[in-house]
Amino acid sequence: MTRLSLEHVSFWYPATDTPALADVSLEVAGGEVVALVGAVGAGASTLLLVAADLAPRVVGGRLEGAVDFRGRGNGEGGRGIVLPTPWTQVSGMAFTVWDEVAFGPANLGWPREQITRHVDRALARLDIAALRAREPATLSGGELQRVIIAGILAMDPALVLFDEPTAELDPAGARMLWRLVRSLAAEGKAVIVATSDLDALPDVADRVVWLEQGRAKKIGPPALLAEDALCAAGLGTAVAVVWRAGGLPRPYPLTVDDAVRLWRHR
Repeated sequence: MTRLSLEHVSFWYPATDTPALADVSLEVAGGEVVALVGAVGAGASTLLLVAADLAPRVVGGRLEGAVDFRGRGNGEGGRGIVLPTPWTQVSGMAFTVWDEVAFGPANLGWPREQITRHVDRALARLDIAALRAREPATLSGGELQRVIIAGILAMDPALVLFDEPTAELDPAGARMLWRLVRSLAAEGKAVIVATSDLDALPDVADRVVWLEQGRAKKIGPPALLAEDALCAAGLGTAVAVVWRAGGLPRPYPLTVDDAVRLWRHR
């Protein structure tokens, strides 16, 4: 069973005195989607780097607390992370999209047949099979984002970490991405996503983690995004924020459907 556990985790980047994460405890199980929300600098990206075993191993710094990951998956340690800037994750070693997506599995030493099967499936899932012969440097930001995601999924990690995965995507691409996130959870993968696309979370996330100044201020169901405190912090769904701004009574609706039901029963 896939499981990630953070127990009283604090992390300091090199040459800093203030922790980017402070005493964070969180468990994420296979089949679950956990969303990280917060203002810029709240610690969401850092939490993902810690979960991916990149902080402090790659980025340096100092870690306190315990991070435990158990899962059956491929990739480096069964974990895969998608960063918000796809051009920083391009290998620079591939001249076609197909080879770019195959780069990770090839470095794992898989047989050619296994690589081909996983790459073709990943291209199909991201709806980019038609780009297979394109050179990565010629792609748009949204196309490249899909390629990077496909490259991570081709390694079949048990834990998938997304940092603002819809940043380069158009609305149709964003809808595709959120469907993909749910399908990954349905396959038993553990998924953590840091996002500012708050309106998508009621249909996607099982739990929401509100981060503030590196601390997990509150953890709960997506209904948190309709609570007064999160709306006041600019972290409510659009419907909840508008309802609150209009001076309408609590509870604030989370979605349009919720608003319709509440309005009808006024």
